[in-house]
Amino acid sequence: MSKPVTKVALALSLSVLAACSSTSYLDEAQVTPELPQTWYTNAQALKENQPWVNAIATEQLLELASIGLNRNQQLQQLALEVEVKKQQLNVNDANFWPELTGSVNAARNGDNDGQSNSNSASLNLSYELDIWGKLSDSARAAKLNLLVAESDYQQARDTLVADIVSAYYKVVSSQALVKLYEQRTDNAKVSFEIIESGYVQGLNTALDVYLTQNEFYSQQSNLISQRNQLNSDIRSLERLLGGYPAAKLMVDAKLPLLPEGITVGVPSELVKRKPSLQSAWYKLLAQDANVAYTQKQRYPSLSLGGSFGSSGSEFANLIDGDYTSWSVFAGLTSPIFNAGKLKAQTEQQKLILKQQEQQYLNTLFSAFEQVENALDLDASLQLQYQSTLKSQENALQAETLSFEKYQSGLESYTTVLDAQDRSFVAQTSVINLKNQIIANRIQLHLALGGELDKGISMQDSQASQAQVAVAQANGEQQ
Repeated sequence: MSKPVTKVALALSLSVLAACSSTSYLDEAQVTPELPQTWYTNAQALKENQPWVNAIATEQLLELASIGLNRNQQLQQLALEVEVKKQQLNVNDANFWPELTGSVNAARNGDNDGQSNSNSASLNLSYELDIWGKLSDSARAAKLNLLVAESDYQQARDTLVADIVSAYYKVVSSQALVKLYEQRTDNAKVSFEIIESGYVQGLNTALDVYLTQNEFYSQQSNLISQRNQLNSDIRSLERLLGGYPAAKLMVDAKLPLLPEGITVGVPSELVKRKPSLQSAWYKLLAQDANVAYTQKQRYPSLSLGGSFGSSGSEFANLIDGDYTSWSVFAGLTSPIFNAGKLKAQTEQQKLILKQQEQQYLNTLFSAFEQVENALDLDASLQLQYQSTLKSQENALQAETLSFEKYQSGLESYTTVLDAQDRSFVAQTSVINLKNQIIANRIQLHLALGGELDKGISMQDSQASQAQVAVAQANGEQQ
C-alpha cells in the first residue's frame, strides 16, 4: 500500500508544482487601462501620408545620421549593455545543465606510530531539479531583461536620429539668422553713412546720426552673438556624431517648409510600436518573474549528484589507479527558520512590482501626452507660420516705405527704426517657425513610435565618405 500512496502523493505534488510555476503577481486590470479609439487632439484637419521625410532627408543629413549611429558613445554603451544581458542569459541557461567539477587532493597525516600520505582524485556531478519552476522564473527574468536592453537600444537609436535631425536644422536656422544679422548690419552701416552725409549737408539732425550709429553698433553686437550661437549649435551636432566639438563641421542646407500632417494611427498601436513602452512592459514582466523566483526560494530544493574517483598513498598512482570508487546521492534542502527573512524578501519584491506597475502607467500616459501635445503643436505652428509670413511681407514693405518717407522729410527716423525692428522680428520669426515645425514633426514621429533609423534610410557608402569629410573638418589626420 505504501507504493501506491507514494505515487499518488507524487502526482499531487507535481500538479501543485505546475500551478506554482505559472503564478503571476501582476494586477492585469491595473496595467491594461482602457484606451480611446482616436487621439483627442483634432487630427482630422491634418493631411496624412505626406512625404515630409523626403523634404528634410538631404544627402548630407543621411550621411551624418549614419555616422552618429556608428560613433555616438552613449549609443555604443547601450549596444554593449545588450551584449551584457545576452551573457547573463547564458549564465541563467547554464543552471538547467548538470555541473561537473574535478578535484585532486593531497594530504600528509601523522601520529605517534608514524606518518602517511593520502591522495585522491575525483569527478563530481551535481544537478538541481527545477521542480518548482524557480530556475525557469530566473531564466524568464533574464530573457525579459534582454528584451528591455534591446528595446532601450532601439529607442536610443530613434532618439539619436531625431536629435541629429533637430540639431542639423538648428544649425541651418542659426546660419540663416547669421545671414539675416549680416544683412541688418550692412543695412545699418549704409543707413548711417547716408544719414551722416545728410547731416554734413545740413539735411539731417545730430539726433538722427546718433540713432543710426547706435543701430549699427547694436546690430554688429547681435551679429557677433549669433555667430557664437552658430558655433555652439555646430558643436552640439558634432558631439551627437561622436566627434570632437571643434565647430568646424560645414552644413550646407536650407530650411524646408514641411507639408501638413503625418500618419498618426490610433493610441492602442502606440503601445505595441514604441520601444520605450515595450521596455517598460518588459521591465514589469521581469519584476513579476523576480517575485515568483523569490517566492519559490522558500520551497525545498531537490538536488541529484554523484562522484567517481580513486585514492592512494602515492600521488603518481592516481594516474594508473583503479577508478572504481563511486557514489550517487539525492538531497532535499528546505529553509526551516530564518527569522522571516525569505518572507520579507518576497513582500519586498511584491512592493517593487507595485512600483513598477505605477511606473509603467506613468510612462504609458506620458507617451500619450507627448503625442497629443505634438499633434496640437503641429497644427498650431502651421497656422502661426502662415500668419507670420504675411506679417513679414507687410513689415518689409513698411520698412522700405518708411525710409523713403524719411528721406522726403515726411517721417522721423524713429519711425524708420520702428519699422526696421518690426521687419527684423518678422523675418526672424519666419526662420524660427520653420525650424520649430521641423523639430516638432520629428518629435511627433518619435512620440508615435516611428523607427527613425529605418524611416530615414542610411547608406554605408555615404557614411564612409561623410566620416572622411567630418574628420577633415575637425582637423583629424587621415
